[in-house]
Parts: sequence; C-alpha cells; structure tokens
Amino acid sequence: MRLDPLCELELAYRNLVVISPYGATDGAAYGEGEGKAIGDRLNGTARWSNHPKRRGDGVFLPDAHGVIETEDGGTVLFHLRGRTLFDDESGRQNLVLTFESESDSYRWLNHEVCVAEGVIDAERGAMHANVYVCVNELS
Repeated sequence: MRLDPLCELELAYRNLVVISPYGATDGAAYGEGEGKAIGDRLNGTARWSNHPKRRGDGVFLPDAHGVIETEDGGTVLFHLRGRTLFDDESGRQNLVLTFESESDSYRWLNHEVCVAEGVIDAERGAMHANVYVCVNELS
C-alpha cells in the first residue's frame, strides 16, 4: 500500500461540551466547528460536528461528520473517526476518513479510504492533520 497526500485539515471547535454522565472517567462529548482543507487535490472550507466518546483510559474516539465546499464549487462530505491520545495539552491523532461527492472533480474519492496523522491542541480546540489516500498497489 502507498500513501498519497490528499490535503491538510485545519479544524477548530466553535463550541464543545464534554460530560461524564455516570461519574466515571469515561464520557461523551458534542461539538461543532469550522475549518479548511488545504491541498492540490482537495481545497476548501469545512463545517463539521463531532460526537466523540471518551474511554476510561482517557482516549477520545472521534466520530465527526462534515462538509467541505471546494474552491472550484464542489461539495464533499466526510466522515472522520479514530483515536486521540492526550499526553499533555496536545493530543496525538490516528484517523480514518471516507469522503462522498457528486461533483465530477471529486467523485473518485467515493471509492477511497484515507488515513490521517494529526495533533489537537486541547486548549485552543483546534486540530491539524495530514490526510493521505491509501492506494492499493496490488490492483
């Protein structure tokens, strides 16, 4: 498998609520935000919402859904999930993304699986991730 760069994602929360409804270290959260995709293959502004779970060991499991409005007029939906491990004020992220689009320029993404490595700054509520398309070299 080869990893081809797709874009950089810069996402920031407008609001975020984190709760521990059962008094333990696990919990749930909900947040919404804005951002941008920056790259030669995918470039535009993003809106998204996230409903992550927090495991008992403090690891967050993001489950974000959003839309990217591309600079050339396309619309691309995305689903982002994975793991966020907080060491200090920043969190390391390993993510999987899928995309869907009816726009001719981005329809090829409908059949791809992408991975991302990222960092989230908990204090600012902002993340930066490098997104790569997983290319099956056996085909």
